[in-house]
Amino acid sequence: MRSEQVRLAIDCGSASTTGVVAWTDGSWSPLSFDGEPGLPSAVLVADDGSVVTGQQAWQAAVKHPQRFVPVPRRPADEQVSVAGREIALADLVAATLRRAADEARRLAGGEVEDVRLVVPAGWGPRRRTWLRHVAHRAGMPQPRLVEAPVAVASHLLAGGVPLPVGSVIVVCDLGGGAEVSVVRRSAVGFEILSTLADPEAGGDAIDAAMTAALSPVPVAAGTGEEVALTASVRTAKHALFGHPAVTVAVPSGPAVVVNDLVLTQAARPVLKRAAGLVRHAVDAAEVDPATVAGLWCAGGTAQMRLVAEVLATDTGLTPLLVQDPPLAAAHGAADAGARSPGEGPEVVVEPLPS
Repeated sequence: MRSEQVRLAIDCGSASTTGVVAWTDGSWSPLSFDGEPGLPSAVLVADDGSVVTGQQAWQAAVKHPQRFVPVPRRPADEQVSVAGREIALADLVAATLRRAADEARRLAGGEVEDVRLVVPAGWGPRRRTWLRHVAHRAGMPQPRLVEAPVAVASHLLAGGVPLPVGSVIVVCDLGGGAEVSVVRRSAVGFEILSTLADPEAGGDAIDAAMTAALSPVPVAAGTGEEVALTASVRTAKHALFGHPAVTVAVPSGPAVVVNDLVLTQAARPVLKRAAGLVRHAVDAAEVDPATVAGLWCAGGTAQMRLVAEVLATDTGLTPLLVQDPPLAAAHGAADAGARSPGEGPEVVVEPLPS
């Protein structure tokens, strides 16, 4: 297969990394890691200096919490201390990108030369240059960087959502944190009118609130117990997106049955912060809210039922869920399945589940 016939797009988020391989005929396939479409972005530095990624990192962290880096993108310093050793953050993130590239190579049947990486709209030149260096360390070709809200808007357009030139939408990207951007479609693509981000307005903050609520005794930070409980809470949170109740293993006590009420109590204050971002981003863009063509929600946390209620109540806009929320930015960056206006099936737009 010729390299120009396949594209790789990766969305390396603070909590989870997703990616797709796309072909010029419009077909595409998500990258799969341990049977899942998302790879946890957390890493662990082994004794020999090698970097363990994804679910294996979380599992190993229970015994070696001092070697665990749950969010390699933060802090923004160039190095982080791991078990007394200074490690370049670029090397940690490169390990995740390298694993994604290996999976893409398997799917494509060879090297992929066209690589796109999704970046937050709020990242400046320094961080964008840093990510290019990370890709180089991972053995990737020079990537094209695509801003997350532009990628999501491209995903909508490729999926048949009508976005005429001049229309304005709000993209609320809810992952480990939240980034809200106001985007206008121009004659040549999409332009970002404003963007605001808050790391405390997404899934990581919800995890922290649930962890605090479920632990009968405060768990010491940086311990294996904290890692184990956080991992259990993360799993339970995602399970509650589709189930009324789940059981959570608590290291310092008996297992606890958690229902949607626990998730709601933890998530509501966090999602209200995200709603505040939406209001402020619209104000900063100086657009009339009545002219906004849609409030589109993407990212893994967007699948939570409470998102619709909170955003609708606090913003006055009707939130809509993009197709394949965790993969939307990667899919849009790959520009897979794009259609010309008037082509393809009619799209029925439905509000978020409530």
